[in-house]
Amino acid sequence: MPEKDLSLTKSNFGRKGWGILILAFFSILLMSSIIYDSLNVTIEIFAAKFGMNNPAPLYLFSTVAAWISVIGAVVWGAICTKKTIKFAWAVALFLGTAVCLLWGFAPGPGVYFLSIALASVAGMGFAYIANLNVISNWFPRKKGLAMGWVTIAFPLSAVVTVPMMSNVVKASGLTSVYMIYAAATFVLGLLVVFFVRDYPEQAGAFPDNDMDFDPEELQKQLQAGLEYQKKSVWQPKKLLRTGNLRKIAVSLGIMELLSLGIMTNFVPRMMQIGFQENEIIPMLMMAGVIAMFGSYCCGILDAKVGPKKAVLITLILGLISLVLNLVGGYIKVAGNAGAAKALMFAAQPFLGVMLGGAANYLVSLTTTIWGRYDFNMAYRVLKPLVAVIGALGITIVGGLGNTVGYSYAYLVLAVLAVIAIIFILVVNDSYVGYKPEEAKSKAAVEV
Repeated sequence: MPEKDLSLTKSNFGRKGWGILILAFFSILLMSSIIYDSLNVTIEIFAAKFGMNNPAPLYLFSTVAAWISVIGAVVWGAICTKKTIKFAWAVALFLGTAVCLLWGFAPGPGVYFLSIALASVAGMGFAYIANLNVISNWFPRKKGLAMGWVTIAFPLSAVVTVPMMSNVVKASGLTSVYMIYAAATFVLGLLVVFFVRDYPEQAGAFPDNDMDFDPEELQKQLQAGLEYQKKSVWQPKKLLRTGNLRKIAVSLGIMELLSLGIMTNFVPRMMQIGFQENEIIPMLMMAGVIAMFGSYCCGILDAKVGPKKAVLITLILGLISLVLNLVGGYIKVAGNAGAAKALMFAAQPFLGVMLGGAANYLVSLTTTIWGRYDFNMAYRVLKPLVAVIGALGITIVGGLGNTVGYSYAYLVLAVLAVIAIIFILVVNDSYVGYKPEEAKSKAAVEV
């Protein structure tokens, strides 16, 4: 694998490369907006429509749907392997279109649950599996920087969805929200069909937009790599037996757990220790805006120091955020409101960077270790494991927060952050994937 090169921090992806990144960006933006952020506007309206006094069961549906989406990750990974990644990406978007048409007219809780479950499965396909597989293929060396750009979509969705969809509901009703989502996923699906190719070589472009490659030699290398994929030893059973993969899953799974757990309970946590809404919202907005910059900065950090060190640094920043939050909470309860508020605001930049980086590193670290041609299989195994651990964040923080208190929940998160730091320290990030020179020597022996 090439040595680290500071030119990898330059965003010269080329016209076609930027096209891929833009499609991936909007895929993530739509998924986050449809499945998570829009619920801040729609869930109360749905509960009233269904005659429910409390929307709690609908929130539970979201948790169950997140678990169902893990199964979807396995299915989409298999489709990427058996068909093409482009096919999986487009089908997932068109499934999203159909689901949004159903969701907008949901007559009761049953159809609502079916809608959010299928939407979560579709979103897993077009925002986590297929689009990120294509990014790995197009940017094998610049994958960290590429992810830094596209994952800005997560915090951007959190910032823009609520005001936008609130206005849509006021102007034309609940159904219009999902008609907009249906139209957007359909158009995006068509763009994927016409413009996406699994590998840049198939689109007349170059990996990482590196034009120093000879086009004919590049095609030969691609064909050799695709042939290698058919007989690679890195199949699911071997990957699951690999301790290094399990260490990565625990470390990055906990980072996702921290992000989901903190953000889904941010307001209740602050209210429990005595902050008012007019104090909480600026903190939340601060974390969201910093997360947008944090995503790009984590991409730069990844390119400069490598994904393993970048994960380590990001986890440490997340731990600092938790410690500041805990200390601020104790001071607030003790009656020193000014110092508590200062500490809480001080915690937000650290939290924002962690939020920005949480979705960045799995693609980059997987590519660094398994390479371009073993990425699909390794990621197919890793992503469901990370998602399973990450989904626990909502349950852990919400459950502990509403029973024994959010301070105890944050103590648990801090301990988990330390565990994640230990696990990433012992990850071996040496390259173990496809080595063309070895493949050639083996072929020569066989001949």
